[in-house]
Amino acid sequence: MIVNTNRRLTLLFVGVLLVVGAIESPVAQAASLPGVMSGTTVARAIMKYFGKEGAEEATEYLARQGGREIAERVGAAAVREGGQEAAEQVSRLAGKYGPEALAALDNAPELAPLLAALDELPESQVRAALARLSAGTAGRELAQTVSRVGASALRSELKHPGVGGMLARTLGDDGAELATKLTGDQAIAVGRHADDLAALPSAPRQGVLALLRNDTERMVAFMGRFAADNPGKTLFTAATTTIILAESERILGGDEIVFDADGNPIVVSKAGIAGRTMKAGGEALAHVSVNYLQPLLLTAIAFVVTFATLFMLLKLWHAHQREKLLIEGMLREPETIEGSVVEKKAE
Repeated sequence: MIVNTNRRLTLLFVGVLLVVGAIESPVAQAASLPGVMSGTTVARAIMKYFGKEGAEEATEYLARQGGREIAERVGAAAVREGGQEAAEQVSRLAGKYGPEALAALDNAPELAPLLAALDELPESQVRAALARLSAGTAGRELAQTVSRVGASALRSELKHPGVGGMLARTLGDDGAELATKLTGDQAIAVGRHADDLAALPSAPRQGVLALLRNDTERMVAFMGRFAADNPGKTLFTAATTTIILAESERILGGDEIVFDADGNPIVVSKAGIAGRTMKAGGEALAHVSVNYLQPLLLTAIAFVVTFATLFMLLKLWHAHQREKLLIEGMLREPETIEGSVVEKKAE
């Protein structure tokens, strides 16, 4: 009983604190009465989110962590931009997702477009979207993109965190739509060229985006090859883009863009099917030669050299032994002096 009484007193204290704060705060003084009431409603929704067991945590957030001011600010913006309906949506989000929802909504320069975009998302994606939107400067940039592009920016960011929103921000609706069709690696590859694509005039930019939409795998593969073969070079300049669009079949078929002595881009053809087959066969033979035949050959050469060296050493040793025996025989050969045989003594 004592515990329950203390909880009721705590909740009552928080409610009084909210009302007094709403009257005294500069934000509330500048706002209309509906805005003040909405801020209080949002604060109550936050308390509902924490529940009776979290009354102390709710008090901490609202009274000491700036939660009350955020609730007032978001509530007033909701009433101002979308009326009572928007205020009720804010309260629902706050009651279901708590402080993270308020942080996300407070991070948005415009509340109405963001609320509309969140309303378009499946419920299973709303929490993740709020988490992305509440992430400081990155969340604010995403909210700005959502205000301009709509819910597709949120969907693209949720599919490719950190990349999808950037594509939507840089390339608008086209970037958001494209991001939802790309794999993670493809989105990263396209993202590296997003600023260059955005700088192109509308017609060539749309041409490149059409290639990316209609033949994604081969186009992204070409972009990767170009980046690997031409480090530091910009792919989507006016000159290279003109060639890409004019020779798209050749380029997507495997031909490459290189630069002549004057730095002008040109398309060069690769070998035909037979040439590619011969090249592949040559590469296979080279691989076998380098990895298998050469080590065997070197081993055989080492064996032959070692054997020949040992053979020569053996021959020299035998020759030395024969010479030694001959010398010893000569030293032992007897001499005849005046008809007498005298053995020769070794000196």
